[in-house]
Amino acid sequence: MTEGNVMRIPAESVPWQDYRASNKGMIVFYSSDPVSELPIREIPEELPSEILPEPNYETSTYGLYGCAKSKIRSSFVKSKLRYLLFITKYAGTNADFKDKLLITGFFRINKTADVKKLHIRYCADYSCLDEDICYGLRADEVKFVSAADAFEVNDSVLKSWDYKARISRQTRIVLEETHTMEIVEYLRSKQDKTAEYVAETKRLQPHASEEETEE
Repeated sequence: MTEGNVMRIPAESVPWQDYRASNKGMIVFYSSDPVSELPIREIPEELPSEILPEPNYETSTYGLYGCAKSKIRSSFVKSKLRYLLFITKYAGTNADFKDKLLITGFFRINKTADVKKLHIRYCADYSCLDEDICYGLRADEVKFVSAADAFEVNDSVLKSWDYKARISRQTRIVLEETHTMEIVEYLRSKQDKTAEYVAETKRLQPHASEEETEE
């Protein structure tokens, strides 16, 4: 089975558990789509695809519909972090922001679930087979903004975080509460574009063939 089949699982049907945490956060990377002005996640040209629907702002979940970055999600939970902050190297159609590092949104995580069995059952590729738990994360607050309203990450910002590595697809930056809430409050002050993200993602999303949609 392919990743597309996992999308049939309603987020509400997963046995989510309450999650207690501090107000610290973790920054994780996602690839933005080159044909959209909004910095939505990368959309596959056809299905099935290795490109996972993460962050899944449609359902306020991360790690439910694909098994990538399972160790990052495990570290997030074990460190009792609250905010998942999403950074991208802007690849969209607005030339003013091309290749800039932007934090475009966040999830405030308040639920977790062990989704290992779902991944093994529904995913063609999964990395959690040898792990005791594969965490799915769910948010009670989701906020994504335009490229113009995003929090830009430059060398001085990275220095203030004492972060010296290169930003890559595997990036995870754990922030103390002060830095976390600075970004969260900044994004909260901007116009919410989450509904537009969802609509644009749906508009660009390819449809699986009849063969792929069969059980």
